Amino acid sequence: MAVDTETTVVMSPPSRPVRVRRAGWWLLGVSVTLSVLSMAIPALIDHPLTTERGEVRVYFDVFSEGNLPTWWSVGLLVLTAVAHAITGMLAPRFRFAWFVSAAVLAALSLDDHTSLHERLERVGQSWVTFERFPGYWLVPGIFAGLAVAAALGLLAVKLHGVTRWCMIGGLALLLGSAMGMEFVQGLLVANGESGPLYVLVLHAEELGENLGVLLMLTAAIRSLDITRDAGGRLSVGYLTQP
Repeated sequence: MAVDTETTVVMSPPSRPVRVRRAGWWLLGVSVTLSVLSMAIPALIDHPLTTERGEVRVYFDVFSEGNLPTWWSVGLLVLTAVAHAITGMLAPRFRFAWFVSAAVLAALSLDDHTSLHERLERVGQSWVTFERFPGYWLVPGIFAGLAVAAALGLLAVKLHGVTRWCMIGGLALLLGSAMGMEFVQGLLVANGESGPLYVLVLHAEELGENLGVLLMLTAAIRSLDITRDAGGRLSVGYLTQP
C-alpha cells in the first residue's frame, strides 16, 4: 500500500534592507546648524555673553577649542573611524586599507581634540620665517597632509563607482578645507583682513572638514549590506561590489 507524504515548506519572511539615509541627513543638518549658529549668535545678539569673548559665543564659536563644535567634529571622526574598522573586519579583501583608514581617522580625531597640529607652529618657525603670515604649522603640516592623503587614497583606489568617489571627495574636502582654507586665512590675516570675508572662510573650513568626514562615512556605509529580519535582528555583511 502506497502512502502519500506531503512536505510543507515554510518560507521565512525575507530580510529587509535597513536605510540609514535619514541618519545621514541629520548628521549633515547638525553640522550646518552649528556653523550657522557660530556666525549668527555674535552677529544677531548684542549681549556681553554673545559678543567678543562672551561665554555663549565661545561655546558655539568654531574658532575656539574645547567647545560644542569641537566635540561634534571629534565625534564625527570617531564615528567614521569605527565604521571603517567594522567594514574592514567584514571585508573579504583589502582589509588592510580599511584598517589604515580607520587608524588615520582616529588620529585625526585626537588631533582635533588636542589641537595637536597647532603645536607644530614652533617646528615651522624653526624652519622658515615669514614677515606677516601666521600659519607656521602649515609648513610641517604639508608632510602630515601628504601622509593622510596616501593612507586614505590607498582605500579609495580599492573601491568602485560612487563609493570610490565618496572617499575621493571626502579626502579632497577634508584636506582642502583643513590646509587650503587655513592658508587662505593666513593670507587674509597677513593683509589685515578680519571682517566678514575672514569669518566666512573660517566657517567654510570647519564645515568643509565635517562634510569631508561625512562623505568618508558614506563610503563605509555604502560598502555594507545592513538588513533586518522579521524578528528585528540586524545582520551586517560586506557588499562584494560597493
